[in-house]
Amino acid sequence: MQTATSSNGIIRFIDGPLVKIVVFSAYAYFFLIILTEVFMRYFFAHSTTWGEMTARYAFVYFAYIAAAEAFRYDEHIRIDLLPNKMGEMGRKMLETYSDFLCILISIAVIYYSINLMEIQQRANIRMHALPVNMSWAQLALPVGWGLMIIRIMQRGRRRFFPQLNAVGEA
Repeated sequence: MQTATSSNGIIRFIDGPLVKIVVFSAYAYFFLIILTEVFMRYFFAHSTTWGEMTARYAFVYFAYIAAAEAFRYDEHIRIDLLPNKMGEMGRKMLETYSDFLCILISIAVIYYSINLMEIQQRANIRMHALPVNMSWAQLALPVGWGLMIIRIMQRGRRRFFPQLNAVGEA
């Protein structure tokens, strides 16, 4: 019983405003830094050494976490000619197969990105303009793809058990 309660708490935490705040913050940071860099280059012919680099990593975080949120709301672009011609059960099975493949890809990306992060930690590989280990930038991959697995599983749950929707799910 404790496991079910703690997993529901984690899902409620993820489904709450936290992910939206992270996505908004990463995009706002990206936008403001790029705007500042353009202004500095145009008016002062100079820019910071760290601005473009940190904006790039903020955009990477934004992209992966926002992609997971697209899975949450079932908003990814897809070709639906075949599923639209199938019956409800056939469509559900095809979507489940597609989700299974997405989960396999997600697991592979998480595994190899964690391996890369370990190498970056051991070799003490740092960002070229900041004294920060590159593994912090690389962390966007396991976080984003891990969240994607959770969202795919939520979508599968909604597909087969719509009456069991978790709190906060659309």
